[in-house]
Amino acid sequence: MNDKMKNLRRFFRLPYPRAAQPPLTVDKDTAYQVLEISEQGLLIAPKPSAPLEIGETISGNILFHDHHSEDIEGEVYRIEPRGVILKLSRGVSPKYMMQEQIYVKNTFPVFFRYTVRENFKATQ
Repeated sequence: MNDKMKNLRRFFRLPYPRAAQPPLTVDKDTAYQVLEISEQGLLIAPKPSAPLEIGETISGNILFHDHHSEDIEGEVYRIEPRGVILKLSRGVSPKYMMQEQIYVKNTFPVFFRYTVRENFKATQ
């Protein structure tokens, strides 16, 4: 598979700047930072104190900047140096994905423009 095909996605992925990464709380003592989000997947920061394994089921709650929260459920799909990829069976609603995209675009315009431009270049 060529690089162009590897970068094509079924769902838009929204990366978060460090200052806006929402927490994914899986129990009262464990929370992971969400690095990227889509309707059917998450990229979360690895946590050495709570390692995850491929195939492991995970469920939890994402608390967003506006105090809106969404319950998610899925399994660990892949582990990469940049983070842990979750494939969701219950994900963030499309409506809320749009709201988050608008929030990141309006609050972090330089980050958003750069990220979208780089992701677009990778698919050409």
